[in-house]
This record gives sequence, C-alpha cells and structure tokens, in this order.
Amino acid sequence: MMFKTHLAFGALAALFAIQYLNPRNQLLFFLVVVFASSLPDIDSPESKIGSKVKVIGWLFEHRGFFHSFIALGLFSLLFFLATKNELYSAAFFAGYASHIVIDAFTIEGIAPLHPVLKTRLKGFIRTGHFLEFIVFIGLVVFAVIKLVGM
Repeated sequence: MMFKTHLAFGALAALFAIQYLNPRNQLLFFLVVVFASSLPDIDSPESKIGSKVKVIGWLFEHRGFFHSFIALGLFSLLFFLATKNELYSAAFFAGYASHIVIDAFTIEGIAPLHPVLKTRLKGFIRTGHFLEFIVFIGLVVFAVIKLVGM
C-alpha cells in the first residue's frame, strides 16, 4: 500500500484504540499510532520514511523482516523498554500492526514469520492502482464517520 493509505488505516486504528483504551493524551496516542503505521516501510529506500534512512533499505529486503510479526513484537518490546509506558506501547503496536495487516491484502503480500519462514500471505490489491484508491477513500470516510461519532 502507499504511504497515504497506511496513514488513513493507521488513523482509523488510532480512533478505535482511543475509544477502547481512553488515553489521557489522545493527540499523542493518535500520533504514535499513525507514526508507527508508516514505520515498516523503513526497509524501502523509495518510501517516505525509508528515504530518510536509506541504509536500512540497502540491508533489508522490502516486505521482509520489517513486515513480519517478529519485527512487530520486537519493536513493540523495544518501544516499551524505551518508554516504560504500556499505553503508548499499545499505540505503537496498533500502528505497526495496522501496516502489516493492510499490506497482507496486496499482491506483493507479507511474510509474517520472516526470517524463520518466508511463506507469504498475499491479497488482491495492486499497490498504487485504482482498487487501492477506493480502499483509501473508504478508510478516510470511515475514519471521519468514526471521529464524528466519538
């Protein structure tokens, strides 16, 4: 998926998590989720975030380790150890997980257990094509409806 689609899905995930977890600082919680929703693409030198640290994209294949449940667990744990905050660690987890989940619907898919097992989960959406645009619009509309109803 493209950057904007990850942000839209991350924003929607943040709104649901905010409603469920009720953090005191909802803006910070929201920003952590949305930031983490873009983080797995750090392994792509062409991505918004990967272009800032190209060395990671040179060392890791795109949609490899950084798009795995192993990375999700590892980076969420590291975030918790750095912040000692369960609530914002849950926000990080929700955002990072949202990225992996929505990328599983693309033709390229994800390898959820990479590097242990490189079997890929694949979907039917071509990144950057019309169906992704429809998904993006749907996510934005759903997020606005959710926000208005909060």
